[in-house]
Amino acid sequence: MKRIISLTLSVLMLLSLIVTVSCSSQSAEEFDVDLEADLQVDLTGQHYVWGSSWNEQLLPSAYFSLAGDMTHKRLKDLTEKYGCTFDVIPWEDGSGRIITETAAGYSSIDFLDSHASNGGIHLYRAGLLYSLDEIPNLERSDNRFGTPRFLQYGVFDGRFYGFYQYAWEFPPEYHGVIHFNSDMLRTLGLRTPHELHENGEWDWAHFKDFLMSVQSAASYASYEADFVPFICGTSYAADAIGFMFANGLQMIEGTNGNYTFGFDNPAGIAAIEFLADLYKEGLYVTMGAGEFVKNKKSALMSHESYFSTHYNEKSSSNDYLPAQDYAYGMIRFPYGPNGDENCVSGYVHHGRRLNWILNCTDKDISDIGLVLNFVFAPLDGSIGWEGLLKSQIFYSSDDLDEYSYMLENINFNYDGMFLEKGYDTWTGNVNSAVTGRKSVSEVFDSASTAIQEAINKNVTWTFDELISE
Repeated sequence: MKRIISLTLSVLMLLSLIVTVSCSSQSAEEFDVDLEADLQVDLTGQHYVWGSSWNEQLLPSAYFSLAGDMTHKRLKDLTEKYGCTFDVIPWEDGSGRIITETAAGYSSIDFLDSHASNGGIHLYRAGLLYSLDEIPNLERSDNRFGTPRFLQYGVFDGRFYGFYQYAWEFPPEYHGVIHFNSDMLRTLGLRTPHELHENGEWDWAHFKDFLMSVQSAASYASYEADFVPFICGTSYAADAIGFMFANGLQMIEGTNGNYTFGFDNPAGIAAIEFLADLYKEGLYVTMGAGEFVKNKKSALMSHESYFSTHYNEKSSSNDYLPAQDYAYGMIRFPYGPNGDENCVSGYVHHGRRLNWILNCTDKDISDIGLVLNFVFAPLDGSIGWEGLLKSQIFYSSDDLDEYSYMLENINFNYDGMFLEKGYDTWTGNVNSAVTGRKSVSEVFDSASTAIQEAINKNVTWTFDELISE
């Protein structure tokens, strides 16, 4: 319950004078009225709950880390200012419990941290989410909840639903980047990808030559026989999507409801052929990320960005690069003949996390906006994720430049949520084509009709159209 509990005496007196003057037939004096009345909102008794499978990451134990202490202080300040409480609790990465509790008439949580594919889309389909536009007082102009381009994977039917703790010390995550072992490359007497990029040599032709030089130098240095210059940390299809973006393509093309699959063309085929050639030459293969991060069986790895930005201090066995004892770097995929040096390979997809606002609580919608604005503003004393990466995580300003540039211009993978079963058929074909089990010419043949039907059914917007509304 919200109550307005105080008005300054001066404002009350001023209102009285205004009424008196307005009723007089004499000419009235002009007053400078301060419309910013001293309004104090009281939310005492309200309890907000944020559920997450990563609750210890979002709100570490008190006195464990500086960032965690700043978050604890923010929640304490919320209680002191408005009287309500706010907790972060363990919760499943999905929608099942919320839907079950709501159907049974029980109260549930207010906010959910979950992957879009596990929680967001199902809650949306169940009609249990507020869109960001429905929160009338939500402050979105300063991007504390995420930039529109980054939030594309939280858009359903043309409306934004998911948000991110963008002002906190949590670097956003996306796919389509290359991580590299700087120390290893220097030991082998080779330039780093940043140096190649600076010299205008970060394209497909130079990239293959670079991988061949890594292979040769590693062999001369007596690296193990299973050493591979470049490993794929997820799937060949996931990399192919990034290489298609880097070859100047967009996944969905068209306007005003006339959309087509933007990868089904010679430039898209060229990206698959390029990866197939690297695989055939023994320069590129799928391996677990640990083979790159810890076992050093490769000099470069394609994967999600968090391998270069995430550091879990509570893990006794940290598998990410910031916990290792060697220098590393991050860079976009090299660009193809249909692209240029400004092409961005990084992309967001529905397999990443966002926060979702439940509409099945007893909270007033404006109260929810007020609490969100307060909690997710920049933390007092915090340097934000950009400052964290610059001062404590990345080894080079080039890494931050690359990370930030990709984030600012991030692409979107529409994946199976939009393209349905045709997407699975297509990605399966790509994986087979890269490894030579299927010809490249077959990649689109068996999937193109199904994908176009799904596009006609499900795709109602592109990013440019979305932000122009």
